[in-house]
Amino acid sequence: MNKKRFKHILASCSVCCGIAATAPLLTSCGDDWLSLSDPNLETADTFWKTADQFNEGLTAAYSTWRRPGYFSRWFQVLTILRSDEGWSNSPNPEFIGDANFVMSSYNYDSNEGLNLPWQAMYNSLYYVNQVIDNMNDHGYELFSQEEADRLLGQGYFIRGVAFWAIAGIYGRGPLQTSSVEVNGPIGSQEDLYKQALADFTRAAELLPTKWPAAEAGRATKGGALGMMARMNMQLAGMKCHRPWDTANQDPAQAKAYWEAAKKNIEDIFALGIYDLVPNWLDNFTEANENNQESLFEINFKEGTVNGKEVGNQRPKFLGLYAGSGSGLSWDDGSAREWLLDAFNEERDKDGNVDMRKFHTLFYYDESEPETTTAVYYGKTWTEWNYVEPFQKKCYWKKYTSVENDPNATGEGYVTGVNIRILRLADVYLMYAEVLNELGGDRAVAVEYINKVRRRVNMADLDAARFQNYDALLNQIKHERLLELCGECERWFDLDRWGDIHDQTKINELAERDEDFKNYRLGISHLWCIPNHEINLRPDLTQNPGY
Repeated sequence: MNKKRFKHILASCSVCCGIAATAPLLTSCGDDWLSLSDPNLETADTFWKTADQFNEGLTAAYSTWRRPGYFSRWFQVLTILRSDEGWSNSPNPEFIGDANFVMSSYNYDSNEGLNLPWQAMYNSLYYVNQVIDNMNDHGYELFSQEEADRLLGQGYFIRGVAFWAIAGIYGRGPLQTSSVEVNGPIGSQEDLYKQALADFTRAAELLPTKWPAAEAGRATKGGALGMMARMNMQLAGMKCHRPWDTANQDPAQAKAYWEAAKKNIEDIFALGIYDLVPNWLDNFTEANENNQESLFEINFKEGTVNGKEVGNQRPKFLGLYAGSGSGLSWDDGSAREWLLDAFNEERDKDGNVDMRKFHTLFYYDESEPETTTAVYYGKTWTEWNYVEPFQKKCYWKKYTSVENDPNATGEGYVTGVNIRILRLADVYLMYAEVLNELGGDRAVAVEYINKVRRRVNMADLDAARFQNYDALLNQIKHERLLELCGECERWFDLDRWGDIHDQTKINELAERDEDFKNYRLGISHLWCIPNHEINLRPDLTQNPGY
């Protein structure tokens, strides 16, 4: 079977998620004729009866990840532009507001970046809660124990992802864990992360270590353990790196979370199935997706199904702009110029510029011959500059069609390149961070950093230079920037480290990203909640400061 079969399974999913979606929301009107069901339509009473129906429901839940409001576009836009890696001068003021912490329109219909993520994430919860509830009710009667565990484990994983995303972006929302009880209690950011942790924990207990090649891309035990580590680390940061939030600072609780994250990561290592891919670039093309480095990625497919885009929209919104008629990116989200300097801080063992710089960013530097001769969409940088002079020194390159297909002549609205959410290099750097926070063996922490550096021909760090907390943390920050630049990690990192929770550090961010001059301590770490949603729930209030 084709290794990309799971991509096609997701793409072929029409709106089967709506098959049983209406019945739990309906109430009796008292008149018999109003209660009659259309025999040609599935309802909650007629669905969830066969193994195929459960698989269709699960596929529908997975498919929400491909929505523009979720991982296809807006999750990437918001997490990158709100961090110090990105910015926007798009002609669409919505993107500018997403980046510079100044939001004036809370209107439900007009602000996609505010509303579509909320909608997609809660739709995902509604669909997957049906799978979870019906599996727990009677699903085990239809499947073997192993099959049932795998279905239910995937359900918990998908639900954990939604709560993680809601926590990281909005930081407040209903804890919707039932498909029947339509109004879950309102949860804080900490509550949302804890619910995500509980779901990933349950998923790790149920999921297989690996799937057959044809099913690659489904949630796995390793992915669940990795996301558990992430949740524990974010919760630890909340308890020890938010000086403005004195009432919730709890060093003992933070230590417990760091220790739990350490155990999660060591459990991943114990599986013995993950390794760094030799070619770093293989993490950002279609050629080697769901590889041995990947713990969790979003599967995309180029094209449309039933009139709906099922691909990755990132390159059209975050990429090289060479004029409105070029057919390249719209460049609604740009890379900050200071990133070029960060990559230039250190040469590799052969005296060359870090190879990750060239494959993360579009830029031109006469001292780097590769940038003067490289062909992008059929032209060199200089040739494109003749078409319309570039207004910026760098643009996002990672995940673009140039990296996936050297013969590409432009950017379509979508690509089929998967977005990697969690990979082993990230886990290695997470482990170094956890060891540092716990005051553990910093020589071991440095060795895990060196594992990441060796792949890209960077010299080993001398552990003797990093035997105190601050020195090692600063190096971890640098390593994570270069290895994971533009991968939707930076916002969560800045949050966990406390860099957006201390005014002195915010001022430092503003020196390289002027958007942070608008950042309000204790407010801007959360996104505003769509007013439409608040109008639907009297107990759902707007985040402070909006």
